Amino acid sequence: MKRLAISMTNSHLPNIGLGEFENSIALRLACRAAELQRDFGIRMTFIVNEKQVGAYGSDVDYITIKGLKKACLKCSVFTPFRNWLLPKFDMLHWTNQMFKYRVKFAPLQLMTIHDLNYLHNGISDIHKRKKTFVAQRRVNQMTHLSFISKSTRDDVRSHLVAPQPSRVIYNGVTNLNNPDTDYSSVLSGMRLPDKFLFHISRWVRKKNVVLALEMMRHLPDERLVLAGTGDKRQEQLVFDTIKAYNLTNVTVVGRVSSEQKAALLSRCKGLVFPSRSEGFGLPVVEAMCFGKPAFITNLTALPEVGGDVCYYFKSFDPREMAQVVKEGLADYASNPAAKAAALKARAAMFDWDRAVDEYVQYYIDILSGSERQ
Repeated sequence: MKRLAISMTNSHLPNIGLGEFENSIALRLACRAAELQRDFGIRMTFIVNEKQVGAYGSDVDYITIKGLKKACLKCSVFTPFRNWLLPKFDMLHWTNQMFKYRVKFAPLQLMTIHDLNYLHNGISDIHKRKKTFVAQRRVNQMTHLSFISKSTRDDVRSHLVAPQPSRVIYNGVTNLNNPDTDYSSVLSGMRLPDKFLFHISRWVRKKNVVLALEMMRHLPDERLVLAGTGDKRQEQLVFDTIKAYNLTNVTVVGRVSSEQKAALLSRCKGLVFPSRSEGFGLPVVEAMCFGKPAFITNLTALPEVGGDVCYYFKSFDPREMAQVVKEGLADYASNPAAKAAALKARAAMFDWDRAVDEYVQYYIDILSGSERQ
């Protein structure tokens, strides 16, 4: 029996990107667990937060890492004691590049790299070198890699030494579009305009939320609904910008539930998402599931996701961005049925079942020795 461990330590946080990723693949891997054990002799163990023990059924095993064990595993000096600290695994899949453990968990280690966005976010060279050093150290521990986009793969190959076998496996998206749902009650009390553009994100510098607000100065006939939250500094910056420019065409709704997000995407005219860097760009695909046009940058992974069905900002000049939105809305309105169908077809390319099929095949190939360095 081959023992495969998979890190799912964010799966209890489905409202953040990594949490949605881990929970989405964990649910589907658990459904394949009995088949993998029967047909390929692979037994899966999920490394989870305490809250998730048992959450994915009895066909997978569970372990938690906490307290003294967690502290020991962060120090490479404890590598000789690995068997005392952990069960024996033949392979471990790190589902993101953020892990802090220095002890090697298994002879075969796969890491999914979501992004190296720090390269594109305007931080100092000193901070870039520090982050690159840490990223390289983690890559050096791996025997295999996977990437959620070609853009991420290219960043890794350009800035790190990564000769390991690798594959690009695109994320899926949870299609929130349910035509039978009545969203009127979901949005009650929000005081929304009848027609509006929409932005949703975690308000951090790279998302360019303030830039989207500055763009609205040049779209006085449009309305923008802004969802999400940030730290105190970012939130203050957002509200100060709205006040400074007297942006009466902006409505802030803050943090929203999945149902509210779906309702807002259903009602909006389009998504405004001028992000500077993305490993994938989930909100863009979510908007496309509803057949809604997305206005995005042509940076990092966003063109891979948007293809030729999205509209692209060619600069960060607010006036020029506003013009892109005007022209895009007019183009969409020229044939909305066909445009919506093309957007939905593009979104259908990003499917969690397909992603998990590809991860399972990668596991089989690695454990069978057919995916060698």
